[in-house]
Amino acid sequence: MTNGAGAHDGTRLWQAEDGLHVDVRGLPCPEPLVTVLRLIDGGEAGEVLLAHLSQEPLLLYPELDERGWRYRLIATSGDSSQQGGLVLEMQRTRS
Repeated sequence: MTNGAGAHDGTRLWQAEDGLHVDVRGLPCPEPLVTVLRLIDGGEAGEVLLAHLSQEPLLLYPELDERGWRYRLIATSGDSSQQGGLVLEMQRTRS
């Protein structure tokens, strides 16, 4: 699960000190939402999940609320490590 492509959907997953990262930039709707929820519902996300997105995921917020996750949106500066876009940091608040 480190620095590799997703098995079938073109996403990239990697583990870092700050949590599990998933890059869903460039995927057509609703794939970013589905991918994030699949990681959360499947237990792969752990306590912290960071999703790299092309746009703000407005439809994801109520789903995260329902599942007991808090979140904050971080705009990136477009440096070479982030390639622009947004990062949604999500933290589990209940088990």
